[in-house]
Amino acid sequence: MDFSEVTGLLKADLSRLEKAIRENYKSDIPLIPGIGDYLVNGGGKRMRPLLLLLSSKLFGAETDDRTIRHCCVVEYIHSATLLHDDVVDATTLRRGHETVNSKWGSDASILIGDYFLSRAILLLANDCEPKIIQAIAQTARTLVEGGILEFTNARKLDVTEELILDVMYRKTASIISVSCRLGALLTHADEESEELLTSFGDDFGMAFQLMDDVMDYDGTEELLGKPAGTDLKEGHVTLPLLHLYQNCDRRLRKEIEQFIKRPDLSQKELEYIIERLREAKSIEYTLDKARAYMDRAKKTVRNAKIQSPKYLEALLAVADYIIERHTAAKPCA
Repeated sequence: MDFSEVTGLLKADLSRLEKAIRENYKSDIPLIPGIGDYLVNGGGKRMRPLLLLLSSKLFGAETDDRTIRHCCVVEYIHSATLLHDDVVDATTLRRGHETVNSKWGSDASILIGDYFLSRAILLLANDCEPKIIQAIAQTARTLVEGGILEFTNARKLDVTEELILDVMYRKTASIISVSCRLGALLTHADEESEELLTSFGDDFGMAFQLMDDVMDYDGTEELLGKPAGTDLKEGHVTLPLLHLYQNCDRRLRKEIEQFIKRPDLSQKELEYIIERLREAKSIEYTLDKARAYMDRAKKTVRNAKIQSPKYLEALLAVADYIIERHTAAKPCA
């Protein structure tokens, strides 16, 4: 099974999800549905709600309105974090489209992000199960902590790999993990299966972000929807760059220290760093780490007490897709 077959398997559920996402940001204030439609039409694979759907189906559940509501909750929280991140990072392109802060301004981006969070809270208010509310509330706090931790360490090269992985867990893996956990909670799976799905989501999320960090330096612009090297321009010291910095000579270290301070790097300078990353095998180092996380995720989920093997196959196919989507750009001339 490949990723297109997975989305085909969930076609009816994903259609319901898209309808619910649109219906739940309706407002009599025109800017809200205007920007909401712009975001929804801007692409994205709905990875977090997709994982929630698959996780619930592992335990034999049919997708009901409650499941769809919780899919909207995780998607709205994710959308809000992207809107706020784009303001912090002054990002102008995402998925090949102008970002909301670039098109409407930072104030609009922040306020619409706040609106999505409010909608997530209101949808969650329909569910009075404390364990679910606590899981999402804890994740929301962890996400914000991750953003603050990343912000306070921006453009710093004296960070550790452990700190980078911590930021990665908080900002990316936590919301992916809770999406998988919700699939177990909503279907009242046993506690062991809930823990296994949570662990699967932790490792899946780490692999997901590591692959994004690789592709930012080694992916095609067509696949990225933005120029390569955006992380470096925005001052993010991700694992490939840290590995290079910690394993290069003094001259290159000095160059990297200068580059990380500047948001106006030229294309030639970016290509120079990308070549150094390839030479130092920093790309391969990060890829190996991503593969290790995903291998562990797949091994973990196979131990859950599932009722629907075809959805386990689908979940494993999504895991494989995350690793296989890396398409290296051609070496710089």
